Amino acid sequence: MMKISSPYLDTIHYNIEDDLKAYPEAWCYVIIGGRNTGKTYSALRYHLQNGYKHVFCKRTVKDVNLLCAGNTIGEKCPFVELDFSPYKSINRDFDTKIMAYKIQDGIGAFYGQDEEGRAAGSPYGYIASLSAIKTVKGFDLSDCESIIFDEFIPQPTERTYKTEGDAVMELYKTVARDRTLRGRQELKLLLLANAVNVFNYTCETLELTDTIAEMSMTKTETLYIDDRRIFIRILKTPEELMEAEQKTGIYQAMHNTAWGRMAFSNEFAYNDFSNIKKISVKGYRPLIKLTYKGKEYYIYSSDNAYYMCTVKGKCPIKYDLDKEMGRKAFYYDYAIDFLNSCIEGKMLFEKYSMYDLIVNYKKRFNI
Repeated sequence: MMKISSPYLDTIHYNIEDDLKAYPEAWCYVIIGGRNTGKTYSALRYHLQNGYKHVFCKRTVKDVNLLCAGNTIGEKCPFVELDFSPYKSINRDFDTKIMAYKIQDGIGAFYGQDEEGRAAGSPYGYIASLSAIKTVKGFDLSDCESIIFDEFIPQPTERTYKTEGDAVMELYKTVARDRTLRGRQELKLLLLANAVNVFNYTCETLELTDTIAEMSMTKTETLYIDDRRIFIRILKTPEELMEAEQKTGIYQAMHNTAWGRMAFSNEFAYNDFSNIKKISVKGYRPLIKLTYKGKEYYIYSSDNAYYMCTVKGKCPIKYDLDKEMGRKAFYYDYAIDFLNSCIEGKMLFEKYSMYDLIVNYKKRFNI
């Protein structure tokens, strides 16, 4: 355990240790929003203070290679000269010399340095990209206490793949191994990101999309799902930080834009929640039953209006979206018309994931 002190240890910035201690039974912590509030910094500081190793997860090989900035195991590398790693601020505040070293494309580790600038001692943690780690067989990272998936919600310009969430879960299971059978504490999964898009493949796999959307719509800051042992926080920027931010030119120019609402107010400003409402199906007639990912959804109609929900009804038309022919049939029969109804404000949805299914149907199923 490393004893460290710094003026950064304040009550203004986010401290993930508070949530870890408040919800010790959770295995997954989802921390969203709060640009510049210290999500990543806090997570790394917590592990450093307590002597816990971690897997720092990024999306692509390029992401990891950039963090390592050309530093390779066994080679000398200058300290500070070129440093893109997330430990840069930690080094500044705590007078440490932790650098990111590349092991192979998309895989690295965080080491301290010896006097000659080479990686020394035991690694503080490991670095892995989702796209690289799936090709590596037989590795053992059981000495890690957690996985930190940084920026798990991609930026609009980033390419993602549909099985990304599954890859996160596979990495978790691989690192966790049989630790609970050996009497060790359960591996923690820390998901950190800004409020870019409520729909992302990691939340889809965890089936948290609708939960987070509802939290955003109701301005709910924290939620602990007891039966699933998942903790979610949508960070609220502290007043002191907001006051300082409001004096900057970028805030004054951008705070009323979609990007500004995302960056400064922690809103899912790129998502449209206007079609998400819970209404009674009284006066509506059941029209279509959809089966998707083992779940059932029902579309009701009333004149030229539609409502998609989980309220069961005897529908004359059924489509199985888990089968290719069912997906294509629904697309050509109804999906385009429903999309137009959304555009015209004539279709409502009980949950955000239902809305996204219709609006992004063609993209989701590559039709």
